Amino acid sequence: MNLFITMEDGAWKERFFAEAGDGRAAPDRGRPDERLRKGDDRGGELGDRLRDVDVCFALGWLSCPPFTEAVLAQANRLKLIVSPGASVAGFITDGVYERGIKVCSANDVMAEYVAEGTLAYMLTALRQIPRRERDVRTMNWNNRECETLIGKTVGLVGLGAVGRHLILMLQPFRVRVKLYDPYVDMNSLAHAAVEPCSLHEVLSQSDIVSIHASQTDETYRMINRDNLKWIKDGAVLINTARGSLIDEAALAETLRTGRITAVLDVYETEPLPPDSPLREPDNVYLLPHVAGMVKLENYAWAMVKEIERFAAGQPLQYEIPYRQFKRMTK
Repeated sequence: MNLFITMEDGAWKERFFAEAGDGRAAPDRGRPDERLRKGDDRGGELGDRLRDVDVCFALGWLSCPPFTEAVLAQANRLKLIVSPGASVAGFITDGVYERGIKVCSANDVMAEYVAEGTLAYMLTALRQIPRRERDVRTMNWNNRECETLIGKTVGLVGLGAVGRHLILMLQPFRVRVKLYDPYVDMNSLAHAAVEPCSLHEVLSQSDIVSIHASQTDETYRMINRDNLKWIKDGAVLINTARGSLIDEAALAETLRTGRITAVLDVYETEPLPPDSPLREPDNVYLLPHVAGMVKLENYAWAMVKEIERFAAGQPLQYEIPYRQFKRMTK
């Protein structure tokens, strides 16, 4: 079986294929001529390199051009594309699926880590951890009471893989979960205590609102000046999805009133611009898009194991069906 890796040599590649701490050896990274070179004709080069290749290990935001018809026409043996990233929408095309090529990504792996990060953000905001730590350093022994997650109402705007993992992680806290997602099959959540609601109900009745919707034309700035008013006083708004889902100027205005607290891991423009109004309020925690930024080798190894399953004729664990691909964020 022939394998082609699209990543260029460099720091990012080293992070994805670092030697694991449990003694696993890093996989054979291939000779320099087995990887894409830097240059403008990357699509043409990808097609050339995919001749007689069975499996392509690709990452869209690191060197991999789209799998266009011209590229696929030369991929005479390609059967599997794996990506250690989450979304494959930026480089996979309909033509890949039309040819019966299987697509796998670390989407579900990353979703679990993002859910873990979201849970950490909830506890950080409720317990005011950064502020309490600063107080101690500045000789201010502030041991006043704080909020707890136990027994709270958590509202999810959108579900997706992250939301599904988060629901499971929240169970020990005995929370009530409200969900707004007009596209989800509630029968798939029959095991969980999840209440389907309107967006108004989720925003107005939740102690914590966590956004997990995909980035589409319909969801662009879905949290805006009009419905930010629905969020109840004292609530926490968390966004680990996409920055474009929130009208940031309107959110900054709301934060300046002191009514709510926010934890933001994503922004419409990244890095967050120096003049962003979100930098002003002190009741917002600003994170640099790191909810899923655990050791990158975890994602790469999940895909290495997927290749091993494919080679052994075993069922794939992280396959992306066409319908899911069409809903992915670019």
